[in-house]
Amino acid sequence: MRFQLLCCLCLPAVCNAIVSTVKNFRAVVPGLIYRSATLDNLSVSDAEELLSGAVFNKSSQFVTIIDLRNSDEIQKGVKRRTDGSKLLYRSLREDQKFHVPLLHNVNAFWDEAIARMDPFKRMKATLQTSFQGGALDRAAARHLEREGLPMLYSVMLVTSSSPLATALNICVESLARGPVIFHCEKGKDRTGLLAMLIQSCLGADDIDIIEAYSLSGDLLGEGAVQSPSKGNSKNGMIDWSFFRGSPASAMQDTLRWIRQRNGSVEAY
Repeated sequence: MRFQLLCCLCLPAVCNAIVSTVKNFRAVVPGLIYRSATLDNLSVSDAEELLSGAVFNKSSQFVTIIDLRNSDEIQKGVKRRTDGSKLLYRSLREDQKFHVPLLHNVNAFWDEAIARMDPFKRMKATLQTSFQGGALDRAAARHLEREGLPMLYSVMLVTSSSPLATALNICVESLARGPVIFHCEKGKDRTGLLAMLIQSCLGADDIDIIEAYSLSGDLLGEGAVQSPSKGNSKNGMIDWSFFRGSPASAMQDTLRWIRQRNGSVEAY
């Protein structure tokens, strides 16, 4: 990965930018790198502010957008795009829009989640699949729900290292042209991992990284981890209410896991 340009930047304090119709929109490096939730709900005025560079306190800026969502999420977003969002995407050139789905390899994600299960429970669920279809998938989903955000993030880091590297490289190459915005649906999990890697590359300490991550829950109106609903055990689909919020402990555990596995975040 080419981190040279990023590593030459001075890391300013994380601060909020004003884009009122986009949730969780804020600076990672003010004037240069921003993170957010989906950009499908923009007002026309906010779209014009982004396109003019006013949001970044600069004029006539070339802005690059990196979308970390899967294709099905993007298609759902396209159907509900506001006039402001349509204006934004219509105004951007193709070399300003990048699609880097972090969860593109769903099979690898679930293979890794299954591998993390207790061996006895994994064997039991595997045997159950012979007379109860989807038993292993359901068991893996329940295990991931119990382990929560730290396991979700570590599984993503194992199975999404290639797209994460791609997103980082796009960030590096695009900064010479102007600000970069990267986002997923909520701007918390996939976006949070990429932000953590960028901040680490820029020399931020754990306190700053964890503080920036922890802001997402409040900015999304989720606060701390919510009381989850019962898992969707009938169909085996994961219950994402187990992963709401952005508690500091989730990023603390993730940073610890990376260092135990790789020696350092930079080594990852």
